[in-house]
Amino acid sequence: MKKVSVIIPMYNSEKYIRLCLCSVLGQTFRDMEILVVDDGSADRGPEICEEMRLADDRIRICRKENGGVSSARNLGIERAGGEYLFFLDSDDAVHPCLIEQMLRKAEEQQADLVFCGYRKLDTEKMDGALEEGKKGCGRIRQQTAEGEEAEEWFHIRHANALSGIGGKLLRRAAIGPLRFDRSLVNGEDTMFLYQLIRGQVRCVYLQKDWYYYRLHPESATQYSAMPGGTRYFESSRRIRDEEYRRGRTEFALTWERIAAGQMERYYSVLKSAADQRECAGMRKLAAKERKHPMFERLLLSERVLFDLCFSCHTLYVPVNRMVPVLLKWKETVMMRKNHGDIGIITFHCSNNYGAMLQAYGLKSFLRRNGKKADIVRYEPFYMTGRHWWIPYAPLRGWKGRIWCLFNMWDGFLAHLRTREEFSRQLQNMNYFRYKYLVNKKRRKILTAAGLKRLKYRCYVLGSDQIWNPDITCGLKKAYFGAFQNRRKKRVISYAASFGGSELSPRYDKEFAKLVSHVDAVSVREEEAVPYVERLYGSKVTAVLDPVFFLKKESWQNVERIPERADKRRYILVYVTEPNQEMADYAKKLSRDTGLPVLEVRAGQLGTDAGFEVDYSTGPGELLGYIHRAEYVVSNSFHAVAFSIIYEKQFLAFVHSNLGARVRNILRIHGLQERLCEGSRTADIHARIDWEAVREKTKEHVRLSGEFLLNQIEESVEVET
Repeated sequence: MKKVSVIIPMYNSEKYIRLCLCSVLGQTFRDMEILVVDDGSADRGPEICEEMRLADDRIRICRKENGGVSSARNLGIERAGGEYLFFLDSDDAVHPCLIEQMLRKAEEQQADLVFCGYRKLDTEKMDGALEEGKKGCGRIRQQTAEGEEAEEWFHIRHANALSGIGGKLLRRAAIGPLRFDRSLVNGEDTMFLYQLIRGQVRCVYLQKDWYYYRLHPESATQYSAMPGGTRYFESSRRIRDEEYRRGRTEFALTWERIAAGQMERYYSVLKSAADQRECAGMRKLAAKERKHPMFERLLLSERVLFDLCFSCHTLYVPVNRMVPVLLKWKETVMMRKNHGDIGIITFHCSNNYGAMLQAYGLKSFLRRNGKKADIVRYEPFYMTGRHWWIPYAPLRGWKGRIWCLFNMWDGFLAHLRTREEFSRQLQNMNYFRYKYLVNKKRRKILTAAGLKRLKYRCYVLGSDQIWNPDITCGLKKAYFGAFQNRRKKRVISYAASFGGSELSPRYDKEFAKLVSHVDAVSVREEEAVPYVERLYGSKVTAVLDPVFFLKKESWQNVERIPERADKRRYILVYVTEPNQEMADYAKKLSRDTGLPVLEVRAGQLGTDAGFEVDYSTGPGELLGYIHRAEYVVSNSFHAVAFSIIYEKQFLAFVHSNLGARVRNILRIHGLQERLCEGSRTADIHARIDWEAVREKTKEHVRLSGEFLLNQIEESVEVET
């Protein structure tokens, strides 16, 4: 049995089939069969295929009467014998490494669907693209998703790449009885993929544009109108109706917008052809479309354009031509404004793993929910200076200043000892910061006074320890939204923390004054709620750290596997402060399992237990270490959080003065037995009911997300 079956439906493709087949025969992967399904061609296409079949017996030709591309693909599925099916259109071509890389990722990730980006090329440029592909594949990055996230890919994030079946590798078992709908003249492959992804398949996206889509007049998808009337946009309307029935209004709105655009284009073609009968039918259908609940959710400009198309088409034509120009102008204006609707003020500038990862989680959650959220480049010296060669951490009082001098000297010597790895760590930190958090070209704000010029209407503060005076060198106005800005309408704290259940009494008066500037308060530790409510004088909500907003598959998209972790079994120890009990336990676990210990440190101080230490780790690398580890032992909140997300066997040790947050996250997930505290011992090998943990996470994520989104919606009402 062949590993891969390549299915190529063909109808009158004599101009392009030879190059198409050559691109498949030139693949670096060889164990495959190539099924050309001739859908009743009347040209020399079948002869060319027969000629190439004699030269390479991997080619098989299946002939049938003309019945459309859906019936041809269905026959290909029936006749295919491969474990995986790869679909390719007869006028397109693929990069020489595509099938091999797709198959590799499918088996590594146990994926059911692998796809890549595509390039639209005219005939002249197609040869150049294939020649360029012979240079090799280079480094390949990937993203993975399944379940609800895979559906979000289909409807929104990768909607263009997932609209057609060309260039998709599918596991045969995942297809099952599913077939292409022969009643659909157009959009049958979109409907097929929709139904497939609804089946909770695991998807992998290769970040390479390796499918070459040929632009030419004969291509079926080049026609603006297809026979069959409403069937041209029927697939879009079917998907919209199904998503509306499921209550997924965000997805339904996407397809309502697509369907409306398709109806406008189809009607324009009918008007050009002077087909009065079909035009009358389309006007009746448009009147029915206006009554659909999702139509009312379109933008006013979209509804007006739709009505104009069917009521006064003469005026519609010039107005519609202006739309791309207006959209481009709007995009330019928004870029010049250099901001979204929501500004996030947090610890993105701190070279701290948890601080940067929570910032990414919060920003990603808001953007996935349709919010234009940016992380404000508020980077005060007291946060960034401590990460230089001479750490800067001023403390109040003469004792604190003396301690700081010794700390600076120790940090300076430590950085000298590990100068090369320390330099690589700064590079890794900045790589993550400027790739995923902020735009390096945007203006940096050094003081709270600089925040008054921002144009955001709503500010989200947090999460992490933005209210911990030991980290921020005293309580700071910026992290409470207590700064002057005439455009500011609402301030929300999300999962703000000071590391424990309360602050020292000497901060009470100042904290009460600053927190009064926050319109809606949520904190990360449930133990902190009574203290904050007492000083705030109103309801305070406990919510999850934003790293839980993203599933494992999303975090895998940003992780980077370090060389030390690749193809190696090990125990990961992540240290936020020295802990002898934790070091002794890791040594014992290493002896019992025969696994080496890799150590990552939040600062310069670690276990000093002789473990292999990586001083160059950045946020992406930390995720890679956790992902590949057999066991995780740590006193870090975020190491515990990601051990839960990645479903690792782990134990948590308590930080000397920040233990509340670790206890809180373990209690939420019903994992208190994973805590080592005092004389209490825990078994790292004990089985964890991950299904129950996932259910707890899902419910708390839902409640936390509702809090944040509802408070943001209130800010919109205030503005209105």
